[in-house]
Amino acid sequence: MIDFRYLEKSQINEYKQYYDYSAALGCEFNFVSAYLWSKEYDLKVAVIDGTLIKAYFRENGTVWGYCMPSGRNVTGALEAVFADAEERGGRACFGYLSQRERDALESLCPGRIDFERSETTQDYIYFSEDLAKLAGKKYHAKRNHISKFYRAYPDAYVRDLTPENRGDALAVVERWCAENAVRHIDHAEYGVIAEALDNLELLQMRGVILYAGGQPAAMALGSEISPLCFDVNFEKALKAYEGSYAVINNEFAKRLTAYRYINREEDLGLEGLRKAKLSYHPAIIYDRYNGAARW
Repeated sequence: MIDFRYLEKSQINEYKQYYDYSAALGCEFNFVSAYLWSKEYDLKVAVIDGTLIKAYFRENGTVWGYCMPSGRNVTGALEAVFADAEERGGRACFGYLSQRERDALESLCPGRIDFERSETTQDYIYFSEDLAKLAGKKYHAKRNHISKFYRAYPDAYVRDLTPENRGDALAVVERWCAENAVRHIDHAEYGVIAEALDNLELLQMRGVILYAGGQPAAMALGSEISPLCFDVNFEKALKAYEGSYAVINNEFAKRLTAYRYINREEDLGLEGLRKAKLSYHPAIIYDRYNGAARW
């Protein structure tokens, strides 16, 4: 069997060498996010002949989803994947495939895999300028939300997230958990965000905090996918501050205009989240596919 191991944060830059990051847009290229969520989703990696393979495990040690290998010998890595799945007692299944990866896998393994479009894992990708300027009629409602917020909180201000004020960002997440009747110490995302905040500089993450009435009201935190695209990994705003989601979205985007695109990740199949993401008029809906080997 393939010797899969958990991602290590000290090896993030090493993992990147197996991918072409020059124009990457999808979250599959973001090893900061992959590292942060690796324990929660039991995501592990292995390198075979200069080729990186990621795999998502079940508790019983079987793999429910291999990712498309990337590197020097993709064909050899795929054969290793098929053998690994068989040794673990099942057929190879692939998850989170981009359209490009799906096409490559179908080309390399013709007639061997059945594909199905995922309805819950596509990325929503926006022009950074659109989110920063909110220009035109289609963003009229968003501008109104922001104006209403600043009328209610004329003293509101935004600060870049730093190691010195990371406690304020975490306080937003704790209060968000309380608003949603979730014990923050039991909430997986809380722990992931806490680790991200503890390693801001090491992971080269960027974020912002919105303050209103002297209190932290919203936070956003993300990481670079490529020189072309930035990934917003986390965003939390408090219900008590109406319009704070629109404000934190806009204020973070204003700081990210060096990137052409902003990836705001998937909707998780949640109708409310899907509507919210569509309301910002994505430039690209980055489809994803699952695949299952026929034998």
